[in-house]
Amino acid sequence: MKLPCLKLLFSALLIITISACQNAKQVPIQIDSQDSNLIPQIEKPVTPTAAEILAALVLESNQYWSRAALAYLGLANKSEQTERSSFLIKSAFMLYQAGNYSDIPGFFDSLQEGDILQLDLLYKATLLTASYFREDQNYKGLLELPPVKDMVDWRFKVLVLDILSERALAAGQPKLSAELRIQTSAYFKTAVDIERNHDFIWGALNLMSESAVVEELSKPQTIQVRGWLELNLIARRSDLLPEKINPWINKWLTVYAGHTAENNFVPSLLEESKRINIRPTRIALMLPFSGRFDQVSKAIQNGFLYAYYQDQIDQKEAVQDPSLQAQLEIINASTDSVEFNAQYNKAIENGADFVVGPINKDLIELLQSRENLQVPTLALNYGNNSQASHVNLYQFGLRPEDEAEQIADYAIASGRTHAVTLVPDTPWGKRLQHAFKSKFETLGGLVVGSEIYPSRKNDYAVSIKKLLNLTTSNLRKSMIQQVIGQSVKFDPRRRQDVDMIFIAANSRQARLIKPQLKFHHAQNLPVYATSHISSSNANSDADRDLNDILFVEIPWVMEHESNKDYLNISKLWPDSSNRFSRLYALGIDAYRLIPSLHRLKANPQKSVLQNTGVLTINDKGQVKRSLFIATYKKGSAKLLKPHLQLTTKKPLNRDLPDIMNAEYN
Repeated sequence: MKLPCLKLLFSALLIITISACQNAKQVPIQIDSQDSNLIPQIEKPVTPTAAEILAALVLESNQYWSRAALAYLGLANKSEQTERSSFLIKSAFMLYQAGNYSDIPGFFDSLQEGDILQLDLLYKATLLTASYFREDQNYKGLLELPPVKDMVDWRFKVLVLDILSERALAAGQPKLSAELRIQTSAYFKTAVDIERNHDFIWGALNLMSESAVVEELSKPQTIQVRGWLELNLIARRSDLLPEKINPWINKWLTVYAGHTAENNFVPSLLEESKRINIRPTRIALMLPFSGRFDQVSKAIQNGFLYAYYQDQIDQKEAVQDPSLQAQLEIINASTDSVEFNAQYNKAIENGADFVVGPINKDLIELLQSRENLQVPTLALNYGNNSQASHVNLYQFGLRPEDEAEQIADYAIASGRTHAVTLVPDTPWGKRLQHAFKSKFETLGGLVVGSEIYPSRKNDYAVSIKKLLNLTTSNLRKSMIQQVIGQSVKFDPRRRQDVDMIFIAANSRQARLIKPQLKFHHAQNLPVYATSHISSSNANSDADRDLNDILFVEIPWVMEHESNKDYLNISKLWPDSSNRFSRLYALGIDAYRLIPSLHRLKANPQKSVLQNTGVLTINDKGQVKRSLFIATYKKGSAKLLKPHLQLTTKKPLNRDLPDIMNAEYN
């Protein structure tokens, strides 16, 4: 039966149920007036049969949710309390499982008072709150969720814990999110449910930095949480290389026998390590070392070379076969499409089984249009987003749109729903404005105003006044003065229909915008921005004007004082590493991402934490970056969520178990 037909049948049964409820009065006792000794005849209600109840249970167990909803509604129609209330709740729960969230409020509104008994009211409240959340992703409404401890039915415990874990993840609390899902592990029976839950736990843990995982392991944890944390640390430090991960997993299994991840997740993790790692024998690095991309290419190359030679050092220390190290060929790539095409083919003829580059968008679009790419290729920029890409083409770069979209995500999760945007009069500004607006409104927010400002000037008062509707406020003042014929005391009043401002700006522009917003009565409006407000030359005196701006930033910048890669790069290239700092990080990550490309593309929900952010890959082969949330306090950038800090290979806490100190370091 098709879904529309099911909905019609469901509606018909609901009408019958309501009618039955309204007419379900006690039948009067019929006594013949001629014979008062006759036994009263009482009409017996129709009750569901065991076969009907079993049929509903079978539909539910086979996950035919819509049909199960109809079946339980039919059972409710034939039942008296307390069974009637229970069947109605089950019918609504099946609607929820089917994804028919918008039908649930109407379902309950159609029932009569008393249809849902007191003992089932918390389940009704849970389903209503959960359905509203699924419809509009409103995190504030989740305050109405009943406490998990009050639930008797395990399925509702799971429902509440799942939603709370999603809220925690959106609010930047990945460990809490994982812990909530770990609590649900005991309830799942089917392989599909177990795998789905494990994937969510793993994805949440991957959003934590390595140092945060180590820090949590130094604290008291349940055996289940500790087992997941250690397993995640193994995966990070082994890079899922079979020769590293296998012996570490064997030690993990001896410590965590009986862990919920033992029978399902661990075997799949080991199998994945064999299947998905790209192990090139010869890499061609194709960058334009002349022309306008010269310095950019050199910075990326230096970062790439640093990671390449650091990998050699690590292999020697691990006493691994040196033949596993790929050969490297560096090519001065042409920006001409014909010449580049010839160079690309020649590199493959010379034995390259992996190519890194180009960085020119036109050349990336050239690769997108090719019928065949013989070898996996990691372009260091993005081509045409609407154009389909070859299966062997991956795209990775410092795309600003990713940051604007993440700001929209974070703002919505923080309860912001009405925004205005202020961007420069440049193509870059328009791109960020479009990216933020599209994402923000997709998530249910509304951009109620947008203005552009002159990027080359220092005074943005005209744009800010228009954005805040102060121009209209001043016009009202002029009209009043004309009417009464005298000057009036007047304080301009900004628009009140917004709860945030998104700005696209570099550090100089942001230092000018924030004080001007304050001057124009917007000091209480939260200001959000991308990483571009953060300068390469941190100056706490100058950056005080950035105080309280919420922005996203890459781990490379936020944790530079303790990041081994950052410190080494600063020593090796002191003259250029500051100005082109982010490009060095891009080069490092480009090399280290190579083994994981297939794995991440095949599993878009999975991620790795690198210097440029938490990285995922979509079905188009595009690397998407998720950055850390930060703000400025007293002129210095500070992480808003300390648990997301990144430190690279810091000494482990000596209080950790031996298995963690000795085996995974």
